[in-house]
Amino acid sequence: MVKEFTLFILICGMAVYVHAQEPAAQRVIEELLESSGEELTDDTNFQEILDDLEYLIQNPLEINQVGREELLHLHVLSELQINNLIGFRQKTGAIYSLYELASVDGFTPDILQKIEPFISFDKQVISSGKKKSSGNLFLRSTRSFSSADATVTHFEGSMERYYLRIKQSGSNFEYGLVAEKDPGEALFSQSNTYGFDYSGAFVNFSTGKAGNRIFAGDYHVKFGQGLVAWQGFSMGKSTETTQVFRSNEGIRSYSSTDENQFFRGLAAQFKTGNFIIYPFLAWNRLDAHIDSLEEKSFFGAFQTSGYHRTASEIKGENSLKQLAGGGHVAFMYERWSFGFSAVYNRFDVAMIRSEVPYNQFFPEGKENLVAGLNWKGSLKNIFLFGEAAGSKNGGKALLAGVLLKPAPNAELSAVYRNINKTYFSYFSNAFTESSRVNDEHGLYLGMKVFPAPKWIIQAYADFFSFNWIKYLTAAPANGTEFLGQISYQYNRETSFYLKFFQEEKEQRLISENLKYNTQQLINRLRFNFSKAMNEQISLKSRLEFSFYSKQGSEKGFFMAQDVIYKPSMKPYELNGRMAYFKTDGYNSRIYAYENDLLYSFSIPANYGNGIRGYLNFQVHLGDRFTLWLKFASTRKFALNNGEELIAATKKSDLKIQIRYQF
Repeated sequence: MVKEFTLFILICGMAVYVHAQEPAAQRVIEELLESSGEELTDDTNFQEILDDLEYLIQNPLEINQVGREELLHLHVLSELQINNLIGFRQKTGAIYSLYELASVDGFTPDILQKIEPFISFDKQVISSGKKKSSGNLFLRSTRSFSSADATVTHFEGSMERYYLRIKQSGSNFEYGLVAEKDPGEALFSQSNTYGFDYSGAFVNFSTGKAGNRIFAGDYHVKFGQGLVAWQGFSMGKSTETTQVFRSNEGIRSYSSTDENQFFRGLAAQFKTGNFIIYPFLAWNRLDAHIDSLEEKSFFGAFQTSGYHRTASEIKGENSLKQLAGGGHVAFMYERWSFGFSAVYNRFDVAMIRSEVPYNQFFPEGKENLVAGLNWKGSLKNIFLFGEAAGSKNGGKALLAGVLLKPAPNAELSAVYRNINKTYFSYFSNAFTESSRVNDEHGLYLGMKVFPAPKWIIQAYADFFSFNWIKYLTAAPANGTEFLGQISYQYNRETSFYLKFFQEEKEQRLISENLKYNTQQLINRLRFNFSKAMNEQISLKSRLEFSFYSKQGSEKGFFMAQDVIYKPSMKPYELNGRMAYFKTDGYNSRIYAYENDLLYSFSIPANYGNGIRGYLNFQVHLGDRFTLWLKFASTRKFALNNGEELIAATKKSDLKIQIRYQF
């Protein structure tokens, strides 16, 4: 370990002598992705946030004119900060610079640095003509190659992944389509004679009256705090320890490739006085394996992988019909808002779950109805929010939170949730420990403190318990989770942070014929250093340790050096990484965000003993075309694990993407 640490110090030393500046916008996107959780996958629905940030890079928000809804698209401002900004504008008039914006309560140096690439202080001239529409066409292909994959597969199609997306936006309309073929799926052949395995389309347009909008095709809904309905990505526990409130986003068109988290049908948004109404109706086809018993059809679970490569996967494709409808009504008065949400769901065949203990209290049958009340509002520097909901089977759920600023240099947050074991919604996604919003009692406490200029301390503690058996437990269980991070921003070019994470909770252990809970402990420690002095080259160095214990123990180590090269007055840029990792097993794996193609991201799990490197290349081919290439490779060394010899393996990924702007 001493040798490895010495090597890391030498790598960091290189950064001191290089003059660099990492592109600010890319840094914000990376921080959002990394802070949102360790185990994001390529299928995580982050598309909406990437769409918003990429659009704002090209079309910055005019900070003196935008309203609350547009400011939410920055994804880094809390409701308190937005309220303070609007109040500051009303009191003092126009804001002309970042220095003035720093006078707004809550707009700390780190917040200003994050939003700077996406805002403008210029006064835009309002034109009587219509805004010119803009559009993008994306084509992407990826392929993985592995020396360890010696098994013969019987997939229908080739192992390439293909992706197509077209989107066009104007002043009062938006439309597009998306299509994807996963590795192993057929393309224009066999079960997909007419094209891609997955495809979708959407359109939305205003009806003339301000605030009224119609949605058709694919869309998703985000109501309240997510107890009733919240589709797509949302921030959970993260290093942004006080960003725990979910802003009610209503209805938005859907253009991602997650084949589960969206509705297909009709929806609308109507504004009248202080009310906003969001009705929707959807007809979806879901993947499930349909069985029959005594001539009655039923299904036991959904197939959520999105893969249709083998005969069994294809048999379950679109076999279940779903009707869903409902809506949300919000009433707004000054700094307060109250809402009511309801969602009805019906399948064409009944759900009958398997008879395992953790399924005992989940609903069955064809129908489900969930409804809830939500609220938000502020009193000076205190912001209150929450939602209370109930399901048809008598289940109840409550989530309530508070954000406050006890001092100019401090922010505090708290979230209490009490969800009983019979509550269930098919579309919920709330601020909880479990991925299923069910059977959880917990309290989250977060803080963000600025103890001195250039320093930030962020921390949270979460205490949770479950009154019934979960998928990974053998009995009712409880747990705790802690995170602490200290950051230092020497100047705009140099920064570092040190982060510690700990999770301790009861998990199932199987020993011979016994199943019982035992404590599982995970600790991670990360040091990250960035140095930037000019606009061409930037370096970032990272060192991370992981420690895992349950029945046995494991430890892991990860070290990486990133280089980003963006030459002045050139149409291309490069970035890459070289990393070394060594862990005792998969449980001590270490995740690390990687730069990727536009609208794509990677957070691979590094485990075993090996090296990983990647190289990204981007070039602008004239005014309309942009080309991206990425090559990544992981090489794992041969290991002698006791009496078992683990052979060396190599896995490589090749990605290519082209964008046409029109």
